[in-house]
Amino acid sequence: VLFRMNILVVTLCFVMNRPYQFYYFVPLVSFWFLVIYLVMAIPPHVTAQSSEANPMLYLYMILKFVALIVVISLFYLSEVFFEKVFLTRPLKALFVTSDDSIHEWRFRWQLDRFSPVYGMLFAFGYKVLVRYKIIKDDGPGNLFSNTISWTLCALSLIGIGSYAVFSVLCSSKVQCNDVHSYLVFLPIISFILLRNVLGCLRTRYSSFFAWFGKISLELFISQYHIWMAADTHGVLVLIPSYPVLNVVITSFIFIVISHEINFISNTLCSYAVHQDIKILLRNIIVFIAVLLPLCYFNGLLGL
Repeated sequence: VLFRMNILVVTLCFVMNRPYQFYYFVPLVSFWFLVIYLVMAIPPHVTAQSSEANPMLYLYMILKFVALIVVISLFYLSEVFFEKVFLTRPLKALFVTSDDSIHEWRFRWQLDRFSPVYGMLFAFGYKVLVRYKIIKDDGPGNLFSNTISWTLCALSLIGIGSYAVFSVLCSSKVQCNDVHSYLVFLPIISFILLRNVLGCLRTRYSSFFAWFGKISLELFISQYHIWMAADTHGVLVLIPSYPVLNVVITSFIFIVISHEINFISNTLCSYAVHQDIKILLRNIIVFIAVLLPLCYFNGLLGL
């Protein structure tokens, strides 16, 4: 997953001479992916199989969630502690912008700092409900009884609508950002429930949007250099004086290139992240041997 997300970004950072934070979404997702992995990897290990044999292991998962929330809160409340950790070399190069500022990373980090926790809690709750057969997820029907299913759908619509109203009425951007991290679970969980509770919705999907979803990562990254220009402060103009035609042509080029990059990334991933552990270790050593000199000569190691 990390290789798949970062191969294009790392390449662009060196080729286009851009900091890692220029493509802020990938660093953010990579960071939280590693955090979630570490939380799950820290003993005691809790798996679906082990928890079925010993339900008391669920308590360990709850304690892990609490500990994660506490650590995130400490980083949020103490800006000094936050900077001391993320400005430590050689990690600093991953979290600062071209002007050597960590403000952008802190802003992005704190904006959705609890979203991974919400996702983990939702997944944990789902597994528990399936474990005790409260959710019927073995067929195309509703997950719950008709009454509960329709009630959850109604509550989901209310949740999405409530957050939409809040977003419109919130007049202060700073205040909205502060509250966002605590309320963001509302539209996310509401959409997940609305999309999956009813069997008639869960068993159908859009092939059009599913295709775009497969290349969404490449679309996000490539927009910086194909769809837009001047470091996102402008747009690519191939046909002056014809804005609509220009958008159509540049969008076509943008989507086609993103699709090809997706194909190349997946192909490279199958070779780089090999199933054979010996080949995988060899690839890691080669990757480090190539990356370290590049980082050194670009001043990223702080040596």
